[in-house]
Amino acid sequence: MDAVATRAFESLCSDGVAFHPALLDEARCRQLLDAVGWARDHPTASYRCLSPSGEARLESDLFRWRDVPAIRDLVTDEALLQFARAYLGTDDPVVLEDQWFWSERGSRTDSPWHQDDPYHPLDRPFLTIWIPLTPVPPGLGLRGVVGSHDGPIYAPVEFSAGERTLTGSAWATTPVPDVDAHPDEYVVTDSARDAGDAVLLDSRTLHSAGGECASDFVRLSIRYAHPETTRSPRPWPTASFWESYEWETGERLPATGFPRSSVLAATAAAR
Repeated sequence: MDAVATRAFESLCSDGVAFHPALLDEARCRQLLDAVGWARDHPTASYRCLSPSGEARLESDLFRWRDVPAIRDLVTDEALLQFARAYLGTDDPVVLEDQWFWSERGSRTDSPWHQDDPYHPLDRPFLTIWIPLTPVPPGLGLRGVVGSHDGPIYAPVEFSAGERTLTGSAWATTPVPDVDAHPDEYVVTDSARDAGDAVLLDSRTLHSAGGECASDFVRLSIRYAHPETTRSPRPWPTASFWESYEWETGERLPATGFPRSSVLAATAAAR
């Protein structure tokens, strides 16, 4: 790692959230923006419109490494993998998920305080790397609560006002605290401003984003897991895509849906 990456990694380890400026250059952001535009026009079964019907749209889709070369190249890029390897403690991280978000001008992108961890029936934390592909509109950057990765796991929240993203029935666990109502109790970071900046998050870190978009706003989240990650059922709703996989408690992530980064890199090199 260079000095900038080292500082980001050290912050990630201590705080559970870190900022890396200009992780991707302008040309790469333009390439990925075009790729997400194509993916938006060719949605998969994981596509969701997260905004209320009739309003400016907030759209999202998952697992586009499977059919979008630019996204496949991104998830196997050393700029991202260096953090996944170091933070997860493995030479060959699993590509858990890629997810794009496209907020149209005038849409609200409210994402309440939450952790990524409870949406996944996994036995250990994972790493999220959030990258805006367009400039971040004022007030809409990803915010994280410093040190919250060392605290409790909170209840998942449904933040789609359109199609639901959670499955399951009633559950009981600790509700997410109202961070904004108690600013003296939390240290909150908010750093990413430009296309290509990156926010690194432990999956247990409380974070939020949102507000009304003055312009179209596009971003990607890439998630990596340790290859020995196994299924650990949750007593609460999890992300609906997990219903597509048949795997038993204690089994490792299915390789067909969650490949090791080295496998994807070899596939990309063979193209």
